[in-house]
Amino acid sequence: MAPNDIRKINPSLKFDFFRAVVFLLSVVFLFFILLGISPAAAPKKGVYHFVAKGVTLYQISLSYKIPIAKILEANGLSSPSALKAGQNLFIPGATAVLRVKPSAPLSPKERQDLETSLESEERTPAPGFPGLWEKEKPPWYGKELDLIWPIQGQINSPYGPRGNKFHAGIDVASPSYQEVKAAMDGEVILARSSATGYGNVVVLRHNPGLSTIYGHMSVIIAREGESVRQGQAIGGVGSTGRSTGPHLHFELRHNGKPLDPMPHLPLTIEQLLENAAKKK
Repeated sequence: MAPNDIRKINPSLKFDFFRAVVFLLSVVFLFFILLGISPAAAPKKGVYHFVAKGVTLYQISLSYKIPIAKILEANGLSSPSALKAGQNLFIPGATAVLRVKPSAPLSPKERQDLETSLESEERTPAPGFPGLWEKEKPPWYGKELDLIWPIQGQINSPYGPRGNKFHAGIDVASPSYQEVKAAMDGEVILARSSATGYGNVVVLRHNPGLSTIYGHMSVIIAREGESVRQGQAIGGVGSTGRSTGPHLHFELRHNGKPLDPMPHLPLTIEQLLENAAKKK
């Protein structure tokens, strides 16, 4: 049969081939869509930051004003401790690479002063009680600090006067070994085991000039120098040090001076019910 005769018998061969190609491309495109991979996906918005030696994830988070949790998610990291020097870290949403200073550990004097302050939860009030720390409230006092409760439980000793002294934090009752969580993003500046004072205690440093303290723990998970994200486990409830039963002693300090953490923590169920009852 001559070629001309074939074209006369099958005039739609070219059209059928074109339709087959279009169908195949459509199937491939649909396959990528179902897998969540778009062939024309827009590039991620952000920058890559080279992690220099001594720079912590918390310092990077502060500089770029992005929560640690978001940076971890964008880089597929399971925890802040997974960050290594020399790594190129993707900073989502950032438009420029910023210079980040290495984290500075406590000086010997700062450490000694901090450890001395952890020998007793109670302070002798200054003349004109309630004390110097109540008179020198920082500019942000009363504003949202984005704290979360380190544990859930009943407050059995609030912040404030206790006898003729001053209780510098809140005591939250809880069963032993309940997980204690970081109230904010921060870095561990002290993780110490002791048979006196606050017992097994962790101190986190935050910005600006804030620190949180977690005392009487049964076990310490966090390590000095580490960055921790808000909600990350740092230890377990216990009764170490000067304690009469399992509970967490929690403090909020600004430049070393105690502050009442209650105005900055989310309302408890009891407080919400109490507020609702007052509105009736």
